[in-house]
Amino acid sequence: MNKNQTKAWFSLTTSIFAVAALAPCNAIAQQEVVKTVEEIVVVGTRRQGRTAIETAVPVDVFNRQALDSVSSDDMLDIIRTLVPSFQVQRFPINDGATFVRPPTLRGMSADKILVLVNGKRRHRSALVQLSGDGVHGPDLATIPSIALRSVEVLRDGASAMYGSDAIAGVFNFNLRDSAEGGEVRLQTGMYTEGNESGYLLSFNQGLSLGGNGFINISAELSDNEPTSRGTFYTAGGFTPVEAAQVSGFFDHDMNPATPDQQRFGPDALTEIYDPLSGEFITLGRGSDGIPDDIDTRYADNLQSADLSDGQLVQIWGAPDRKAFNSFINAGLELEGGRELYGWMNYSQSDSNGSFFHRTPRDASIVPLRTETGEIYNPRDRYPAGFTPRFAGEVIDVGVTGGIRGEFGNGMSYDFSGRWGESTLKYTIYNTLNPSLGPETPTSFRPGDVVSDEAAFNADFALPVDVGFASDLNVAFGVEYRDEGYKLVEGDPKSYEAGPYAFPDPFNFEIDADEAAAGQNGGSVGCFIPGPQFDPASLCHPDDPIHNVGLVGSNGFPGYRPEHTSTYARDSWAGYVDLEADITDRFMASVAGRYEDFSDFGSNFSWRLAARLQATEVLTLRGSAGTGFRAPTPGQISSIKVSTGAFQSGPITRGLFPPQDPASQIFGAVPLRDETSTQFTLGLALQPSDAFTMTLDYYFIALDNRIWVSSNFDVGPAERAQLIALGVPGAEQLTTVRFFTNDLDTETQGIDLVAHYNIDWNAGNTGLSLAVNVNDTEVTRRTNRQTDPTNPDPVYFLSDSDVFRIENGDPDFRANLTAMHSWTNNVSATLRGNWYGDYTFVSPRNVSQVQDMSGDVYWDLDLTWVVSDALSVTLGGNNIFDAGPDQQPSWFTCCGITVHEQSVMDWQGPYYYVRGVLRWN
Repeated sequence: MNKNQTKAWFSLTTSIFAVAALAPCNAIAQQEVVKTVEEIVVVGTRRQGRTAIETAVPVDVFNRQALDSVSSDDMLDIIRTLVPSFQVQRFPINDGATFVRPPTLRGMSADKILVLVNGKRRHRSALVQLSGDGVHGPDLATIPSIALRSVEVLRDGASAMYGSDAIAGVFNFNLRDSAEGGEVRLQTGMYTEGNESGYLLSFNQGLSLGGNGFINISAELSDNEPTSRGTFYTAGGFTPVEAAQVSGFFDHDMNPATPDQQRFGPDALTEIYDPLSGEFITLGRGSDGIPDDIDTRYADNLQSADLSDGQLVQIWGAPDRKAFNSFINAGLELEGGRELYGWMNYSQSDSNGSFFHRTPRDASIVPLRTETGEIYNPRDRYPAGFTPRFAGEVIDVGVTGGIRGEFGNGMSYDFSGRWGESTLKYTIYNTLNPSLGPETPTSFRPGDVVSDEAAFNADFALPVDVGFASDLNVAFGVEYRDEGYKLVEGDPKSYEAGPYAFPDPFNFEIDADEAAAGQNGGSVGCFIPGPQFDPASLCHPDDPIHNVGLVGSNGFPGYRPEHTSTYARDSWAGYVDLEADITDRFMASVAGRYEDFSDFGSNFSWRLAARLQATEVLTLRGSAGTGFRAPTPGQISSIKVSTGAFQSGPITRGLFPPQDPASQIFGAVPLRDETSTQFTLGLALQPSDAFTMTLDYYFIALDNRIWVSSNFDVGPAERAQLIALGVPGAEQLTTVRFFTNDLDTETQGIDLVAHYNIDWNAGNTGLSLAVNVNDTEVTRRTNRQTDPTNPDPVYFLSDSDVFRIENGDPDFRANLTAMHSWTNNVSATLRGNWYGDYTFVSPRNVSQVQDMSGDVYWDLDLTWVVSDALSVTLGGNNIFDAGPDQQPSWFTCCGITVHEQSVMDWQGPYYYVRGVLRWN
């Protein structure tokens, strides 16, 4: 963002709050935006009846109206809009992260954010992101917005209260619990840049259960067309894949006696002729200055029905997405003040997007000799090359139930159990297993990943009179948790090595050593069927018999039987949490939690927190403690082998568990838990019922941070070791990665949140400002150099990795929201989301950096309440077409135009209409 934009933002913000402060306030507004600070919260305290403004730690509460003010079918985007320290990207091409998007909070990944539903831990998604910080956390996109009564965001570490994962903060999603009434919503909208449309259909119904209970049912159905924000595919050294192809008349056989031939298309192959007879001999790889085709099939096939976007063979945009998300929440009051409760969810989503385009010169499209001696050319099937399409089906199921009440001595109890499972099913199509030659299918099922979790909890709380201003709340409990992660084998053709995985699979060429061993009667020669081959000499060195087909479904090879696994563990935990008002103005709490895991050991975490009512309007608060996060079963056991297309040629990348022999060749060691030390200091200001402001400073030192290592090149010596160890597919591996703890970081920042409400002559206005300033520094990177005579360090994380951790995300985020209601049942919401500057670094060269400008995204909507039953909303997101900078000049590829790795949205303005029908 330039200086003029910055000044304009601050001027607008200051002006709005100044006008609001001067406006007549003869009646305090009942606007929901401020009432959230008075709502009872669950997170951050185990004491009942606390409001957000009364807690010793920062808690934000977003009620139904706040959630409705964001027009999105994805909970991730809703939270990103409301919470500045929460960021999430949309990946055009990133394997499984295309289907399950991992967010960050305060610069820390999703698996350092604990997610609760109705105060109970939610299970993880099936996806382990196999790059960057290797995140493995819950999938917030499976939670439908319409099912929620409110969302609580604890912006503080809470491992001592809730256990592993609660390092960056805690999200608690409170489900609707109404026993009557319902609503149905229909929203449809379109991007103006590409005219891609989508819709969201939502439903909620509350039902009475036996007169003393409720069943609340919620469901959402969404369908969004894929977006495309790229341009024509170009890559250095390749013929441009545009309709303006190379064509002309050429002396294709270098024989003056034959006429020139009209040729079209790319120049990826070389036809070899007998110099005397002019007879065709063979087809070699490489350019010879002559286009390959005698027809226009190259240009005619640039437009693929699977891509359906003009003549773009490489799509940069959001995938095609369809989703169904549902929740059922229920409760039943029993005699004696007891309550049975439970909820369940079912979610299913289907998405598919593009991988990198394979050009006619790619190693996955090489000519081969079949058993009959004929040449098989994959371009007969894919004349212009091919673009693999990658699809994922995510199925998420969870069930939670329990009973709570109170014993006769005043001690409350809560016994509960839960189970959840997330499955990600992969499909890849419009591709090949090149090693199968002409027998390859074009669609494969590479396998599934499954994450499951079960837990049982017993929680108790007892108020004890110890002479303080309030009773001492003594909370304690135990938890048992069982977790598992499974890699499911793909279909055999997605991973098997076909006959063409090896040169000369049918032994057409007999060399001297083979002849000496008695093969073919001891005769040396080329025995390809056909009169153009001379049995007395070896085959032409460029003949297709020497070519090798890559193994596995190209783009995403399937999980081999040797790679499939089921990793399981269990853990026990116990905690004690004490809290009381020592005086009328001073509250304090202390908590401790011990956890023991079957696979890596135990941890004890503690937390101290206090709150001081300094004056009638000013409150001081703070906390300090430790936290931890156990490596997940998925991070411990994940294996992934994939192929990629790059200008330098194809590469086969392998990620293996750190305990796997393939990783230990490069020095990997088993994972251990991440640990943190943190503190928060803040204040809350409430000079009137109409205005509140909180300001909090936080510091988090995170040791042994889990990260995916840089790629280690597999040279001849390493390949020989991998083969000797029996690593599957070692012959084609070009790089190896693994999870590591070789990183310590320190993160610090400031959160500012302010709300101001006014009733005035023009109606009712609610203003909200939220600001986050965040900075992360890498304080340790382990030197793994084992040779004492070599002064050069060896790091598992590259300089580019470190630079990206420290500079890759905006260190400033803010949003300003103005919600105004007129007396004629019309309301409007204007929201500005400001992203600060950041710096992009090349993953392969830390000296290649580019400063990327921030920007402000403005959203506007207008709602007309037609009647008690019907309302209509017209709105637009990003109405001024903000977006990230262009892709750096040194990182251009394949038609990409915008910086698609930015946390800022790059899809352009989106306009929508929403209708809501309610009933009692």
